[in-house]
Amino acid sequence: MKALSQPKPSFVSLEYPSLWFTLGAIAVLWTLGYASILVFTVFSEAFPIFQAEGWNLITGTEWIPEENHGGFPIIFGSVAVTSIALAFAVPLAWASAVFTAECLEGRLRLFVKAVMELLAGIPGIIYGLVGMVFLSPWIKNTFHLIDGNTLLTAGLLLGVMILPVLMTLAEDAVRAVPEEYRATALALGLTRWETLRSVTLPQARSGLMGALFLGMGRALGETVAVLLVIGSLDRLPSPWYNMLDAGQNIPAKLGREAAESLGYGLQWNALMGLGALLFIVAASTTILGNRFLGRIRT
Repeated sequence: MKALSQPKPSFVSLEYPSLWFTLGAIAVLWTLGYASILVFTVFSEAFPIFQAEGWNLITGTEWIPEENHGGFPIIFGSVAVTSIALAFAVPLAWASAVFTAECLEGRLRLFVKAVMELLAGIPGIIYGLVGMVFLSPWIKNTFHLIDGNTLLTAGLLLGVMILPVLMTLAEDAVRAVPEEYRATALALGLTRWETLRSVTLPQARSGLMGALFLGMGRALGETVAVLLVIGSLDRLPSPWYNMLDAGQNIPAKLGREAAESLGYGLQWNALMGLGALLFIVAASTTILGNRFLGRIRT
């Protein structure tokens, strides 16, 4: 009687196990150390602006370098642009994800998803240039403006940028719902629409919310594309809900002025303060997104 063949030991377990363990430990420690240094640097550089001006960076409305650093219009611009992007992209992404996952089959579904993933990998500068050439003139001519670089332009462009990411993650969430749930619902007499509404979407809710939060994190951090079409004015729109006015958001502000004031004066500390606020919000949305996505994997 032949003895059962034993699986061959892997290279890692066969030779130099302590070396591989050491290299892995070094890589983990280096990553943790780098992240710690990054966080410490940002917050330590931001501390002097709060020490000098208190909460003016968050509540103030006037930005004069080295004199007054009121960042509320910039924070408002970030909220406005991100909200417009999500309002534009989320319904389209969720609808596209449901259609792709539930109605398309085989190679056609894989082709659509591959196109979305390809669009998600296009550099932001390309989107920004396209926005400058097509979107800004369209906004200008449609609303009869002097300049097409507005908060609405930046929000719509950002929505187009995050649409592929949202759609891909949302499609994964819908596909993750076990097929047995759909089969059981159909066997009980529910139509495909009733199955989608009553079974599939409730089961995919965590994944859809995770896609939303990760898309929000992507929108909050985008710099170059927004910088090219937002107008870059450190003021609140007049009236405040006028999204056809030029504005500013945190990434665009950092991208435009950080190099000019690198490491010097309260202007630098104020920019790092804005960076710290952006870091907190973006990290929070990413953590929430991953927690929601983690629920569909367990």
